[in-house]
Amino acid sequence: MKFEKLSDYKLKITLSNEELPNNNTDLDSFMSDPSSARKSFLDILDKAKDEVGFNVGNNKVRIDAKYQSNGNFIFTVTKLVPKKKAVKKAKPQKVSTNRKNNCLIYSFDNIEHFFNFCFFLKNQKINCLKSFCKITELYKLDNKYYLVFNEINNEYKYIGKLYSGMTEFGTYFSAQEIMFFMLKERGELIIANNAIQTCQKNFK
Repeated sequence: MKFEKLSDYKLKITLSNEELPNNNTDLDSFMSDPSSARKSFLDILDKAKDEVGFNVGNNKVRIDAKYQSNGNFIFTVTKLVPKKKAVKKAKPQKVSTNRKNNCLIYSFDNIEHFFNFCFFLKNQKINCLKSFCKITELYKLDNKYYLVFNEINNEYKYIGKLYSGMTEFGTYFSAQEIMFFMLKERGELIIANNAIQTCQKNFK
């Protein structure tokens, strides 16, 4: 059983045939008893909370299942947030404006999370990123990925949506330019300047 937290609202669960609860051998038999399947999923979600910090709380969830050719099952759990909570505006990360060359760095647990962030921006039509900052680079260090924005324009018209999206897919790391230099020295440069646009253009 493998858990992968895609975001605060989405969880990926990989199960083999042998790991299906209650000694079931296929998905149909597992889902044939809704009451038993529901209890089994609640137990699985409890494990996910302990292992990767995915907590559904009192929210309803949607579960999508997919069978793979290697015999594994992929369950995607989506937390459904009530509308009254969904409309709450996320507060963007405040960036100091008293420095000429301000900097912002976010970390991603894996490259897929960075890809998802790039495609989120594309789908939301958050564009003209060159007018947001002069430098956008992606580094890898200690099995994590770091996206660096340097020389930020705090008057960028999509800045609130951009920061909100970064919070959804990544984790705030630093706003200190010295950490950018540390990544340059110790990290591996994955995508040079215009990292987001390069990803959107070359990866579908």
